[in-house]
Amino acid sequence: MQRRIAMLCLASLLTVTSAQAQTPAAETEVAPAAPRLNRLQGVGDIDARVMLNADIVLAFVNLGVAADVGVLPLGPGVLAIGGEFEAGACVSVCLLLNATTGWSWSHMFYSPHARATYHLLPGSSPGLEKVDLYGLALVGATITTTRVAGSESGTDFEVVGNDVGPSVGLGIGGKYFFSDNLFFGAEGRLRYSAGQYTYTARAGNVSISDSQSSWSLSGFNIQLFAGLRI
Repeated sequence: MQRRIAMLCLASLLTVTSAQAQTPAAETEVAPAAPRLNRLQGVGDIDARVMLNADIVLAFVNLGVAADVGVLPLGPGVLAIGGEFEAGACVSVCLLLNATTGWSWSHMFYSPHARATYHLLPGSSPGLEKVDLYGLALVGATITTTRVAGSESGTDFEVVGNDVGPSVGLGIGGKYFFSDNLFFGAEGRLRYSAGQYTYTARAGNVSISDSQSSWSLSGFNIQLFAGLRI
């Protein structure tokens, strides 16, 4: 009888010991990650894109690249910082002037900007699961050059104007994700960028320099883009 009682006690002890040994393994199981409910840019998300901006008659065509990285949860949204570089050129208007005058016309600008964007979705946002909405601020510079060259009455001439001016802007934007990481979108921007050309004119062997006409890229424009979230 005593032997049976001892065997029962030993069996009970082994059962408890086995259960205790299995408990840590059960506790180390990791619950599956919750699916992402929206495509709002989060901390650590890097959004890289290529940009296009042109009017309907292609008077100017602008191309650029940009990247933003989410850095800080701020209130109900996320703050991201980044940079962009945009280059633009006169296309249809300059081609028309070249054809009608026989002279060579060109006008180009380059705009590097630092960017800050704030990403936020409405509190109740059904149907916006694939959307990232944000406000933006830009600060940078515009480097611009214009040139006319040709020949008049047997004398070659060239007029070149250059300037560097400030460029600042505010706007809103949105991305739509048509796959997990690929998106397209648009930004509406209200921008100030203006200055005054310093011209160098050469006719034959004579050259003069002067500050004359002003230039401006200020106004509202819409920029289209496509990109990749890394």
